[in-house]
Amino acid sequence: MKTYPKFQSLLLLVVVLLVTQTCISSYEAPLRLDADLLVINAIITDQPTTQTITLSQSRSTGDTLLSIPLQQAAVTVLVDGTPLVLSETEPGIYTLPTGFRGQAGHSYQLRFVTAAGQRYQSTVETITPAPPIKRAYALPHDGLVPVRDTLVPASDIYIDYDDPAATANFYMWRWRNYEVQEYCASCKQGRYVIRDVGAAGSGPLEVIGCVVDPLIKSYVYFDYPCRGQCWDIIYSSRIDVLADVYTNGRSQVGHLIATIPAYQEKPALIVIDQLAISAGAYRYYRLFAEQVQNSGTLADSPPAPLAGNVRNVDNPVENVVGYFSMASSSTYTYKYTRSNLTITKFIGLFRSQTGRFPRPEEDRTDPVFGAIRPSALCVDSPYRTNQSPSGW
Repeated sequence: MKTYPKFQSLLLLVVVLLVTQTCISSYEAPLRLDADLLVINAIITDQPTTQTITLSQSRSTGDTLLSIPLQQAAVTVLVDGTPLVLSETEPGIYTLPTGFRGQAGHSYQLRFVTAAGQRYQSTVETITPAPPIKRAYALPHDGLVPVRDTLVPASDIYIDYDDPAATANFYMWRWRNYEVQEYCASCKQGRYVIRDVGAAGSGPLEVIGCVVDPLIKSYVYFDYPCRGQCWDIIYSSRIDVLADVYTNGRSQVGHLIATIPAYQEKPALIVIDQLAISAGAYRYYRLFAEQVQNSGTLADSPPAPLAGNVRNVDNPVENVVGYFSMASSSTYTYKYTRSNLTITKFIGLFRSQTGRFPRPEEDRTDPVFGAIRPSALCVDSPYRTNQSPSGW
């Protein structure tokens, strides 16, 4: 179970909808701020990646938002009426069969039954092909942007693309940014320990991790450089959608995708997904963005979450947050430098994440922890990789 401060409650829903990865009816069920909410994270694409749907139960209790994975549900996606069964690979995360990719010309519908017997289903979604991104480029941001307790320069990332004239098109953009990471572990009042399995230097390593050292003061951190190459992955956190009502059939130049702080002088790489979504998905995400991103200051009362296209079959008045969406995706990879920035006030990626400067451990002499100061392994996760990103 995860607990979030009140001011993060709606921002949580945005992250749920975007970092893993919508017709809205005129009816909106009444919603108390302390109501339980079923949250759906389901953007399925035509890309050759692992496709997942996340289900969770969220409850606002005045000052906090509790999020609990919805486990042991029977989840299926109907493709032209034929069911595909999803497997629960992690708590609340349901994975489509290996190799599944959405395809234009087919219909898709989400259905699931909870362990308590509640039945849910979405409206039917289809896929419209996404036009390709023609190019991406970086320009210096006008002014500085806040990072922790300081202001730093930034790069604005833009794209160009041609909007098809034959059909109405609805877009969503999301991105992930790869930054070189130099430090892979931090230990508070302890030391990082790894051991050779078998002959020293010729076999696999056993990662012990941070081991408490009572001789170190409780507030002292030691930071350990990465053993080999490592990149941290930073994801978009805003909803960026557009309808081509006023731009149908025209070449689009200079759509702003992201403003990326210049954490460090080293280059970075951004992967941009241009998603073609349905009209219903566009309306949902646009309204959601207006509520979350334009609702005033964090001290304002949060607006009521919007119901998406998933309904409780037995209790239609239940407000289900999120949207089951099928999307075609055009992906563009762009490596950029910070050489065109006129202000070069870099604070370093590590400091931007921790709020402090790195403190490497001194050379060791204690045989309990080893005689050599170790480096730390770069452990793959959704937010870090030791594999050079494609295009680097």
